[in-house]
Amino acid sequence: MLVPLLCGLYFFRQRELTAVTFCSFWFFENFLYIGTYMADARALVLPLVGSGDHDWEILFGQWGLLQLDQRIGAITREAGWIGMLAVVAWFAWRSKLVSSEPNT
Repeated sequence: MLVPLLCGLYFFRQRELTAVTFCSFWFFENFLYIGTYMADARALVLPLVGSGDHDWEILFGQWGLLQLDQRIGAITREAGWIGMLAVVAWFAWRSKLVSSEPNT
């Protein structure tokens, strides 16, 4: 998530509307995958790459939230969808503003 965030900040400073939109969408898209991974903390169905330890099983277990894995995962995915839709709406609004400005 750090890469799309940093890219988005760079393009924001460069005032590149389309690139900021792309990076913001990319940032929120990650929430869908993270939410799916979170929701798998108890079921342990997803194939893992690496050591075989499930990060969210460990974290939720330490925090006493393992029984809420499905709910937390769903909320995270919803936040991703809301973020992506908001980015698209923002881009459409900004594009309309820019195209309606008089040329100077």
